[in-house]
Amino acid sequence: MNTTINTTDTENSSDGQSPGPSSLHKTIFTVLYSMTIFVAVVGNLLLIFIIKRRPETRSLTGFLFVNMAVADLLVALIAIPVNLHILHGGGVWATGMFGNVTCSLTFFTFYVTLSASILSLLIMSVDRYFAVARPLHRFETFRKARVLTVFIWLSAMLFSIPAAIIWRLVHWPQTEGLVCGPKYEELGKFGTRVFYTYLVLIMYLIPLIIIITLYSRICLTLWHRSMPGEASSEIEKRNEITKRRVVRMLVIITAVFALCWFPTHFFHLLIAYRPDVLSKLPYYVMILCFWLGHANSAVNPWLYMMLNEKFRIALSATVRGRDPRMRSGSNRTQSTTKYTSIKGGNSFKTRQSNREKSKAETFM
Repeated sequence: MNTTINTTDTENSSDGQSPGPSSLHKTIFTVLYSMTIFVAVVGNLLLIFIIKRRPETRSLTGFLFVNMAVADLLVALIAIPVNLHILHGGGVWATGMFGNVTCSLTFFTFYVTLSASILSLLIMSVDRYFAVARPLHRFETFRKARVLTVFIWLSAMLFSIPAAIIWRLVHWPQTEGLVCGPKYEELGKFGTRVFYTYLVLIMYLIPLIIIITLYSRICLTLWHRSMPGEASSEIEKRNEITKRRVVRMLVIITAVFALCWFPTHFFHLLIAYRPDVLSKLPYYVMILCFWLGHANSAVNPWLYMMLNEKFRIALSATVRGRDPRMRSGSNRTQSTTKYTSIKGGNSFKTRQSNREKSKAETFM
């Protein structure tokens, strides 16, 4: 996250590196961050609006999207503006008790939003795993939206306590005044390594390993699942389309998460373990790494709305001012009529088709 900018500046300045970005780099990243704020705010507000107005999107996954949207909005409205302030003003902070409190609270909030987003992604993967691989072992009480919302945000706050402990007002020789930066000594002799190792493991590596493992199991289950009875060509075709759609969606979601946050966390590891390598990197590389992580907050809502059929239909209907339920209802009526006329009285195949459709909708 952008919380390491002050740290990196301090490290770099001690090694003789240029203390800040050029005017060209400031302009480029200001434009990129401004676009990110706009896309993130519009996308996440639209996502929340759709879930509120369209009942067909109010699944557990939909409510997890709302949690992510709230976290992404906080990134766009708090984290990115502070990052721009650091980029242009060096991060000079208010002094006194007010400065210390706002410093700790601001950067604590940054890490809470990151944790909440990752926990939401993790819970989505867990819920989908049980829905597909172990449908009889789902914990219905834990699947309640309110329970999960409280769990996500309380856990995110708990995981972010180290950030609240170490972020304080510090004196930075290259600026006039105090800046909000980390005091690693609060975590002990090896505070820098402890903090960033903890950050990479808890907010990236461990969740990513779990997500990849669960999605791999889901894909294998879907791919090898056999249907009872003799399946018609129409059902087989629908099943294959569903398999490919779900696999594509899961792969894209995991890949985008990993790619957006990999540069940031790799940079964190350089701060902790290879400051000599870090000191040789241009300043703009650091800003680019942080921007890619923040850009995930802009990508998330649009990614889910485009990959999820229900959201895609609801988004199109919202933009056009129409009710998607009318269209979907009409399509279902036509599909049912056509299917009934073709299959006649074969109720077993009709029920089988409906079960396959229901399984597919678990992921849509």
